[in-house]
Amino acid sequence: MTAAGPLQGTEVLLAGRRTSAALLGRLLADLGARVVRVGRPPDGGGPFTQWLCSAGEPAAAWEQVPRLLERADVLVCDSEGDIRLTGLGLCPDGLLRRHPDLVTVRLSAFGLTGPLRNAPATEATLQALAGLTAATGAEGDPPVTSTVDLASRTACLSGLIGVVAGLVGRERGGGGDCLDIAELDSLLTLTGTLLPSVALAGRPPRRTGNRHGMAAPWNSYPCLDSPVVICTMGDPMWWRLADATGHGDLGDDPRFADTGARVRNTDELDKLIGEWTGVRRAADVVGLLRASGIPCAQIATPDEVRHGAAARRRGLATGPSAAPGSPLSSLVPEVTADPMPRQGRLWERVPRGEPPLRGVRLLEIGSYTAGPLAGRLLAQLGADVLKVEPPHGEGSRRLAQPVGGIGYLYYVNNAGKRSCRLDLADAEDRERFDRLLAGSDIVLTNLAADTLAAQGITPAQVLSRYGTVHCAVTGHGLAAADRSVDTVIQAESGIMHLVGGQGSGLRTPVSSADVLGAFLAAAATVVSTWVRLRTGRGCAADVALFDSAVWTTQERWYDDGPAPAPRLVDAPDGTVLADTDRTLPGADTSVAALLDAAHTFGVPAAPLHDLTRAVRHPQVRARHMVLTHRCADTDVLVTGDHLRSLVRDNPPLACAPAHQNDPAWLLPVPTEGQR
Repeated sequence: MTAAGPLQGTEVLLAGRRTSAALLGRLLADLGARVVRVGRPPDGGGPFTQWLCSAGEPAAAWEQVPRLLERADVLVCDSEGDIRLTGLGLCPDGLLRRHPDLVTVRLSAFGLTGPLRNAPATEATLQALAGLTAATGAEGDPPVTSTVDLASRTACLSGLIGVVAGLVGRERGGGGDCLDIAELDSLLTLTGTLLPSVALAGRPPRRTGNRHGMAAPWNSYPCLDSPVVICTMGDPMWWRLADATGHGDLGDDPRFADTGARVRNTDELDKLIGEWTGVRRAADVVGLLRASGIPCAQIATPDEVRHGAAARRRGLATGPSAAPGSPLSSLVPEVTADPMPRQGRLWERVPRGEPPLRGVRLLEIGSYTAGPLAGRLLAQLGADVLKVEPPHGEGSRRLAQPVGGIGYLYYVNNAGKRSCRLDLADAEDRERFDRLLAGSDIVLTNLAADTLAAQGITPAQVLSRYGTVHCAVTGHGLAAADRSVDTVIQAESGIMHLVGGQGSGLRTPVSSADVLGAFLAAAATVVSTWVRLRTGRGCAADVALFDSAVWTTQERWYDDGPAPAPRLVDAPDGTVLADTDRTLPGADTSVAALLDAAHTFGVPAAPLHDLTRAVRHPQVRARHMVLTHRCADTDVLVTGDHLRSLVRDNPPLACAPAHQNDPAWLLPVPTEGQR
């Protein structure tokens, strides 16, 4: 790690108290920036709020803002702060005219545009509008509410990506930037695994409990003492599970022959596995299956996570009292001892108003969600992303719900990239790959540590030869040398304990650990790129999905009892989520009347939308957060670009490179000597 923090010397003005803005201020301070808070901190608040507001310089008065902006590099504000700034004559346009090199990030519930731009919201009402609440729970049961803070965390990490990418763009000559980050937009980026049912069948996704709509077996299973989560992805992992459970003969059973067949026959598969786990203790099941390379875990409480060795080892719990810590183990890179020869295009100048990562060459080697989505986020900022797939193609191509023979998730997570297929065990392909490495700025992986070592692409192996950024995404960090997947991380981090009320043992209906991990990886990559740009040193970021998942639960570490659950109030024409324990009018009242009553009482409330309604909502359409691509004669819905700039036009979102095979960069760039 860098001893002084990668953002040392960066001046940040924080004009916001909303959770996502306060979280971003805390992260920037922990990364070494000097953060000056404007205005009074929130009154009261428990230990988490106190920790959140404890970093940075003493608060400044609002009338000092014009003077403070003269030396600021970054301005972070929320909707309340934006109103105060506008009152000082510092609206976004005015800020850009006066401070053309300032990087501004505005974090709010709905952003600056769309019919809901001035509406209040809470985490719970945003999840209701985005279609997540309606998809949470088991099939046949009512929807389940959640106290997991997904909107604020995805928006915060979006803001961090925007801030540091903006600093990179400014250093390259592109000037300042102003980003309009909406919590609803960020939340919608989680819905990639839910979109197929809307696009292909025109219906909302089923509530699947702890099952996965694109892979099986994937569920929680009973044991003698407590349930365990067992997840498989792809055929090799299924074959290992069948052998480990004494069902090796099922490996070739037509009912379970491939992913699609297993998903169709999930009931039979779950019954067989449940019978095997039900006569064993949970710890024995976890130990046996992990030894076979099967992702598996017991469901932990937030308090168990907080006081556990893993959270302390990753710096997420600190000091004798196990106070919260930021995910710095993922965000702060290790750097080479000396500067390294330049390669790639990072040092090319960027015209003012162009995307900050324009032309930066990113080599992506990974599959499914965390790595590929991180690559897509960086492509949205202008990076030239070349996805290297094995000869048989990346794993998500073979998931259920295919379009033109390719799994739907591939289209969602790989839009905006190019692709090639290389066999790294073949001498000629390896030579091609090494040439790609020699021309890259960033190497992004989400392969297990032993796989990276076998293919010669660990951080140490790459940085010993090439002056690049290496970002490796794994379940618990490279040192853990394990294999893990989203639902297992949700179980280990405390998320599953919080969904639906404490102790329910439900996963979020989306791959929240994977998506948050992707955001964390994109943030770590731009932080490493900033360090490389400023120092010339190679950088290695070791990103753990566990870090981002635990980070979402820290606010619940201090709950003495169950967190207050939002209320679902049924009406003849729908359901309303009210973020309160107060009683609203009875069931004979319309949704509109319920919302009016909630407004009268000062209660945050929103209609409960399923995803078919969420994607058509005027706010979602106004912000272009769900887009239609024509793929294999089928309309595919993918999430849009939520890293919205008021200064520049991001690259148009191209379709995923389903049929490309182009193992070359667009233009060769020779390696140069270090400046």
